[in-house]
This record gives sequence, C-alpha cells and structure tokens, in this order.
Amino acid sequence: MQSNQLSVRNIQLPNLGIGTWAWGDSLFWGYGSNYGETEVQAAFDAAVAAGATFFDTAEVYGLGESEKLIGKFLKQTSQPVQIATKYFPLPWRFNRDAVAEALTASLDRLDVEQVALYQVHMPFDFFMGQETLMTALATEVKKGRILTVGVSNYSAKQMQQAYDYLATYDVPLAVNQVRYSLLTRTIEKNGILDKARELGVTILAYSPLDQGLLTGKYTPEKQEQVTGARKIDPKFSASGLKKN
Repeated sequence: MQSNQLSVRNIQLPNLGIGTWAWGDSLFWGYGSNYGETEVQAAFDAAVAAGATFFDTAEVYGLGESEKLIGKFLKQTSQPVQIATKYFPLPWRFNRDAVAEALTASLDRLDVEQVALYQVHMPFDFFMGQETLMTALATEVKKGRILTVGVSNYSAKQMQQAYDYLATYDVPLAVNQVRYSLLTRTIEKNGILDKARELGVTILAYSPLDQGLLTGKYTPEKQEQVTGARKIDPKFSASGLKKN
C-alpha cells in the first residue's frame, strides 16, 4: 500500500487509514447491541492483513472504549501499527496540564508510550486559547510522547494560526483532518485545501466514502439498512437517498 510522508521525523503513514468512531460507541452506533468486540477485532485484523495499518481514534469515541479496544488488539498483532488519537478541548480544560493529563489517559488506554499523531478534535478555544494549547502540544513532541501534531475541523485561518504558534517551537503542523469526499467538497471552495497546500499540511479526510453512501450499499429501496449515526443524517433519509 502506498504511504504518505508527514512533515516531521519522516513519519510514513499508509494513504488509507481506518476511522474508529464506531468502535466501542453505544450512543451513536449501537456497540454492544448491533455488534461487539468480536466484529470490531475482525475488522482490525482484516485491515492489518490488507496493509491498512493506520488507525484513527479519539478520547471521546465510546468515551475511551475505542482506544481501549485498539490497545487490546495491538497486543495480538506482530505487524507495526500506527495510531492517531485526538484531544477534545472541553470547557473545563483551561491550562497546559490538562493537555498532558488527557494525553496520559489516552496513552494508558492504548497501552503505548507514544502515538504517531495527536490531533485537536475541534477548534474550540474556551478558556485555554490556541497559543497555550499549541504550546502544550509542542511540549509533548519534545518529550517524545507524540511524534506529530495535527488539528481537525480547522478553518484556513485557524490552521494558519495553529501553524504559526507551533512554528515558534520548530514543530510543524502535520495534519488537518476534515470531512472530504466526492459528495462533500467544501474544502475546495472555502480556502482550507489551498491553505493546506501553501503550508505543507496534509489533509486527512474523514468520511471519504460519506459513511458508506458512495459504496452503493444504501439506496431508497434498502433504507432499512441505515443504522447508527446515519439515521440522523439527512443524506440517508428517503429523500436524501433518492437525491444522491
């Protein structure tokens, strides 16, 4: 499988990664009722066997259960696997220590000492501010607990700001993870894609198959197959499926 080099420390990531929002998530996806650990591990094993050895998770996925499952699966494979996870800027996280504590908790759940990519899940400031947040992330790079820093759902302006703050510590901004697919191409028009190219930031696309809509699996005649978070997405309604 082809790989993509991130902008620091020669990190090589496969061009195809596996998103794990549904792994362990009972609130949106029905984990524990529609499927469970057996099915998730089968998906992990199949991905690794196919060469898709990059997994993207987050501390909020299943309230940490996604990270725990991945940590368990990592012990059962001999293949090198790279993990990305995410920090969520909650309102009560207002200083640099909060970032270190959140990262420690994620590393503990994953049962690893380091992740390849650590991303800010949303561009929320609240009481911390982006400068303090990026300083904390740069510190963790220097400590070696994360190899690269990324953001998610950042606008072009926010991406530039994060890039500039990190640059003062000689830490590149490696990734902006945004929704991008053949059906969702907003970043081509709102400046995000152009800014990423200008800065040398990799666009990491989430929902590249639009949660399965582009696979042909979901049609107006098979609407009963729509499950999980898709049920609240207008694109998966009867009218939405007819349109797409």
